[in-house]
Amino acid sequence: MFNNIQYRWNRGHAWRSAKIEGIRSFWSEEGPGGDGLWWMDVLMLLGGIRAPLTSNWAQERKIRITLQVLFAYTIYVFYVQLFEGLRENKPVSIVIMEVTKVTSISISCVRMVSLALLAKPITILRCFITSNSVCSGDAEYDEREHRKFNQYARRSMQFFFSWIAMDTVLFSIPTEDDLFSLPRPASWIGKNAWKVVNTLFVSLIPTSVLPKTVGCTACVGVILTGMRTKLRLVAHRLEMISKQSVSDEVQNFERVSREVREALEQHLDYLNNFKLLENMMGKVFLLVHYFSVFAVGAMFYACHEVPIGFMTLIFAAAVSFFLLEYFFLCHLVDSLQDEADAIGHHLFDLCAQIPFIPERRSEYVQMRTTLMIIWLNTRNRVVMNCMGMFEINTPKFVALINVAYSVLTFLIQMG
Repeated sequence: MFNNIQYRWNRGHAWRSAKIEGIRSFWSEEGPGGDGLWWMDVLMLLGGIRAPLTSNWAQERKIRITLQVLFAYTIYVFYVQLFEGLRENKPVSIVIMEVTKVTSISISCVRMVSLALLAKPITILRCFITSNSVCSGDAEYDEREHRKFNQYARRSMQFFFSWIAMDTVLFSIPTEDDLFSLPRPASWIGKNAWKVVNTLFVSLIPTSVLPKTVGCTACVGVILTGMRTKLRLVAHRLEMISKQSVSDEVQNFERVSREVREALEQHLDYLNNFKLLENMMGKVFLLVHYFSVFAVGAMFYACHEVPIGFMTLIFAAAVSFFLLEYFFLCHLVDSLQDEADAIGHHLFDLCAQIPFIPERRSEYVQMRTTLMIIWLNTRNRVVMNCMGMFEINTPKFVALINVAYSVLTFLIQMG
């Protein structure tokens, strides 16, 4: 009997040890939990989009269908509440909140469709980011920069998941506000049962809606960060070329010529992929810009009209998200321009340090011309615009605040 107990204890201990080791391996830097792109794919899955690293999950299809059905029913509920508010002639503040809800979930739907249409370019760019087609020649520096990118992507995705979890807990707390509640119960369902179903539905709203709202911006933000890392590697490569010195001028000229050609090939590869990013960013920012213009002002008005309570917290959090989302994208685009400026400085130093050899004057002129072309392409092409309407940069965030204030003033006068 003692041997049987000891045998069962040893089996249980071995099973627990294997599970603990599996969990540690999962959350390690080399495991799925340590991969920022894996977290991005999970967020895409919750948004209803198939992703490379989650497509082989056994329950992947069921998860997508369940969340899509819940999202469709949430859209139905929000539209019913808007129609009831209009039919019953509710106060203007309530109607504006209902319009904001319907507009928000409609934009979430559009963002989900946009993310699905952009899935192919996102896959191409993530393959480029994880490949070694662009490198600085310094393996230690490259590994450190890729590690920084992975940590940034992982922490950003974990922040979004923490936000979804926090909102799920907040929405599950019963309140007197019926802004997100289900339509009036049918006769065949009891009052207590309806309260349980209503609480469950309201608590699942963040899980069904938020991944579709933030998924597109989060994925584009991760890709932007990865492309910034690649551009930084190109800048570091040029910096290393400019800092190397050889006593023999002929050998120095040949070395610079060879390494500049290699850097130029990588730079052209980067610019070809940057076209995909520029097109994708323009489409995404179009949705972000025009919705933020309306939503920020309308939600400020809702916070102004609604008594301080749970709904005030929800609308304040939504305003903070839309402002941070707008600023986040503008900041990332500006950071790309900063890396492009750094490349310009390194190219200037390199032009100044190229040794002039009278016997190879034509090659010398060609080399300087090549470096100038690289600098001009970098300065002029590493910019982004919103579908050709305006350039994306941080000053546009200040302009958004001004427009949102105008919308708020208009709504207060209408109210």
